[in-house]
Amino acid sequence: MAAGRLEVGQMVVAAAAGRAQALTLAAPLGYRHPALPLRGRDELLNRLLDQFRRGGDGRLHVLHGLSGSGKTALALEIVHLLQMRAGDPISERCVWWLDARQAALFEGGLRAVARRIGVAGDLLDAEGVVDALWHRLSRAESPWLLVIDGVDDPRLLDGPGLLAAGTGWIRPHLCPCGLVLVTTCDGTTAAWGSGAVLHPVPPLRGRDAACVLMDHAGADAGAVDDAARLARRLGGLPLALRMAGVYLAEVMGMPDAFREPEMPADFDAFRRALDGPAGQGLNPAQVIADTWRLALDLLHHRGFRYAAEVLELLSVFADAPVPHPLVLRAPLLQRHPGFEGIDGGALWRALRALAAMSLIDLCPAPEDGEAEGSEGAARAPECLRVHPLIRDVSRTPRYMSLAAGLLQDACATERVGKPEEPSSWAAWSVLAPHALNLVEREEDLASLTDDGQVSAVGAAEMAARFLQARGLSRQAGAVFKKVVKVRMRLLGAAHPETLTAQHNLAGALHDIGELGHAEALYRGVWQAHRDTRGEEFAHALTARHELGRVLHDKGRLEEAQQHLSAVLSVRRRVQGERHGHTLSAQHELARVLHDLGLLQEACTEYGLVLAARREQLGDEHPRTLTTLHNLACLMADEGELARAQQQLETVHAVRSRVLGQEHPQTLWTGYRLGCVLRDRGETVAARVLLLHVHGGFSAVLGAGHLHTRRAAQALHGLADPGTSDGVTTGCR
Repeated sequence: MAAGRLEVGQMVVAAAAGRAQALTLAAPLGYRHPALPLRGRDELLNRLLDQFRRGGDGRLHVLHGLSGSGKTALALEIVHLLQMRAGDPISERCVWWLDARQAALFEGGLRAVARRIGVAGDLLDAEGVVDALWHRLSRAESPWLLVIDGVDDPRLLDGPGLLAAGTGWIRPHLCPCGLVLVTTCDGTTAAWGSGAVLHPVPPLRGRDAACVLMDHAGADAGAVDDAARLARRLGGLPLALRMAGVYLAEVMGMPDAFREPEMPADFDAFRRALDGPAGQGLNPAQVIADTWRLALDLLHHRGFRYAAEVLELLSVFADAPVPHPLVLRAPLLQRHPGFEGIDGGALWRALRALAAMSLIDLCPAPEDGEAEGSEGAARAPECLRVHPLIRDVSRTPRYMSLAAGLLQDACATERVGKPEEPSSWAAWSVLAPHALNLVEREEDLASLTDDGQVSAVGAAEMAARFLQARGLSRQAGAVFKKVVKVRMRLLGAAHPETLTAQHNLAGALHDIGELGHAEALYRGVWQAHRDTRGEEFAHALTARHELGRVLHDKGRLEEAQQHLSAVLSVRRRVQGERHGHTLSAQHELARVLHDLGLLQEACTEYGLVLAARREQLGDEHPRTLTTLHNLACLMADEGELARAQQQLETVHAVRSRVLGQEHPQTLWTGYRLGCVLRDRGETVAARVLLLHVHGGFSAVLGAGHLHTRRAAQALHGLADPGTSDGVTTGCR
């Protein structure tokens, strides 16, 4: 943690427990409304800021209240004020913001914080990371702020211990200058333990609540006293106040000819309407539902006949940005009850109307400069968000199977591109959370029709391929196992889609070093395709190709050469010399030649593959980079260390930018570069790079993975020059 500047960190990992997306440590300040003041929170805000100025008291500070009460807004205001006071000593802080709505992203975020503050790499993937994290934070010399936002269930924070006992993922600490801030709906004392200070974030009262209504509806909606009465009727919940104010602003802006007599157009009329059949109950959560019904009634009166159905459908998706241009297709919706006759224009008008009522938020696509990946990557699609509370009151099981079908359609490669292609990653990063959510809970999956379950696992399988492409093979493997299980039950073991799922699972197992299991699966898939469709069936060739790769990595080079040579022969005859599958087989055979010591033959094959891949895919495509990497390794093996270093540095830089610094392929290039630097006598640079590589492999692949052990051995070799790292020359 560097003193002297405000650090709001952002770390991109190809994300998350099962959910692939950018994981950021930065606060989402875009959700703060600069033109609308934060009402009624001055006392609590100042108390927390004063606590931060004093350096914290070692306890957890828990903001708790109803969903929609403004807990996140309060935390964002604290971060904003710290940022705005640049130059003031209070702003010279480390600020980390973690979203706890998805367990894997939260855990990944804490590991990212641990990496940021210098926890040793070999601990990052171990259970001991939590102890190491809080040991480091307790010894920090510069102030820091850790915000954990959206804790729906405090049990998420237990981790390897128990939150209430002070042994969870977050815990009381000994640092005199650190502060932990949590937002949650659960204010149960026993859940948080004696090491927490509970700060209620209650509904707003009196003038503060009335001012929120007037901020959104305007002064023409009535007197302050009328606004105060309506605010009391709404329970003072900031989200309900905002929705009511936006509703009134919309009604007041309508021409009289279009306004129905029953539509309330001022604060007093709205309050009286709530006392009707749609306004029973003063529970603030129920008030949200009542306001939601009023807003949908207004949209129905205005001719938006599909608004309620669209909102109910959107509420089935995960609590994440929904890429509506990809998942909402009118031709597919038309086939389902409730959406008969809908077209693209009606769908778009319904979305805009819902956004105008603050029932959803339409989010613009990021600017080109924010897009992740290579320069040729497409922009992320536009998205919308449904507030969690609106989602809760709108969600029913009626459209779950429909959502699964829409997601399966959206995940089709002809629509969004292959998940392995960097040019499609922006789209996959927003599709994946929803596709993975379909198989998150077995009981929800089992509640779908058989066709719905098949659609759900089809979408999840594609999202898992995206996880694997981003280097998260362990998480991908967990999803592939679920896909295999469902397809075995519904389609049978011999069905082509079941075999595809087993093939994908084998690939994930290969990546994480479970070579024996991967070999058995690939061999079974190959034999099943061969028995039903013949030796030259495309899927049989693909499975045999991958079997050859596993055998290579197990050191059975002659067997690998036999399989890959057979595949290459058929590929050349059936698909041609320059087909992508032919080039892949040629490249893998070159790797085997490389490890057999036939360096000149391997160099020739690598060169032919490189020329074709550069022409077809470009210099920065992952497959082109793999070929360049292996050519550099061959140069090193031939003793051309200077050339090898130059090429590895180029590949490492491009892979870092295209794939990410923590991607296994980037780390492997870093490992080989570190070995070359060591062999050229640049031991300081080699140690720095190899330490990063070892930490990355430990976090991504685990301490027992072969790559992690090789990096550790290379580091040991720097201390003992007589120690060999025993590296195999070829690599993918």
